Amino acid sequence: MRRMVVALQNSVARIAQLKTDVRAGRVVIDPAAGQQLLAALQEQADKAEAWRERARGMARSAPLGRNFVGQSMAEKFQRRADGDQFAFATVLDQYRAGLVDAHAAVDEAMRRYHQTDQVHAATFRRLEPS
Repeated sequence: MRRMVVALQNSVARIAQLKTDVRAGRVVIDPAAGQQLLAALQEQADKAEAWRERARGMARSAPLGRNFVGQSMAEKFQRRADGDQFAFATVLDQYRAGLVDAHAAVDEAMRRYHQTDQVHAATFRRLEPS
């Protein structure tokens, strides 16, 4: 599970870098490609939401008996589903938030593409002979 958390943290860092690059104007995205990317991000966010709901549903005490071992295992399974920073539901919350951030960054990169395109078009219009 810790590897998953580290991978998620790396993805969040890359998304933050993408946002920084978009805001600085280093990244723009063609609207056609951007729409495909937005659709893929939305599909993944919807899947993450469904997985998160299932994980939250598993966050209950499993009927493993009333003895010490059964009780301990039931608590462990419950915590793994939802209950600490490494819980599956918590990781999925962070993943979905990262997808939402990526969606916003792609949206902004598409807007910047339009702005850049308009600026370049205006430059060419000025170069046209009168």
